[in-house]
Amino acid sequence: MTDTIHCPQCGSISKQDQKFCESCGAEIPKIIPQVENKQNTAPNIGLFDPSHMNYVLQEKYWDFGAGPIFDERGNQIGKMKRKLLSLRVKIELQEMNGHIAASIQRKIIAIKPSYDLMDENEVLIARFQKTLLSVFRPKFELKDPSGNIVFTAFGKFMGFDFEIYKGSDNARENLIAEIHKTDRWKDVFFGGIIDFKDTYAIRVHDKSVDRRLLLGFVITIDNVLHDT
Repeated sequence: MTDTIHCPQCGSISKQDQKFCESCGAEIPKIIPQVENKQNTAPNIGLFDPSHMNYVLQEKYWDFGAGPIFDERGNQIGKMKRKLLSLRVKIELQEMNGHIAASIQRKIIAIKPSYDLMDENEVLIARFQKTLLSVFRPKFELKDPSGNIVFTAFGKFMGFDFEIYKGSDNARENLIAEIHKTDRWKDVFFGGIIDFKDTYAIRVHDKSVDRRLLLGFVITIDNVLHDT
């Protein structure tokens, strides 16, 4: 097919008009002319719209937690902004118009590394926690405000890739999303010291899942495993 191309990083087949690979998040080279999009944004589609089945988050290193959020076609659909003067680590998820749609805030006093997901009115939606005994294959739990486990993210070796499942069972039928850190080997060989951004890709399998929860997983994983 003339409108497809193999991803240069993982070999998966992608459409030529996509900017990022749906499987690993790597950038797809442009080899056919495209209509110029000066704004390079997706108007009238919110950051958490259920039509989004793929996300790419680029955390700019020197902005300490800030950066754009794209869909799989390279349209910017939102942004992250870190509140540097906050006592807690606080990262806002903003729509393109600057509206704060949700925020991720570190819990200051906690035995386990914990982050709270708050809605636009600062009401608790969920809490993310890394389990203490997961080192080489890290695991994060998402709990509702009552403390019940809703989702669990199981990490692969060294925590570069995660699969998110309903509940605490990683049976294949419970898979709802995948997270891939697309520049993961830089962290292995250089310890992240020459990185100027961290790039994460999300692939959604369950259309009904709240997109805020998936973005919250990425930000928590980045802060707990990589930024520290």
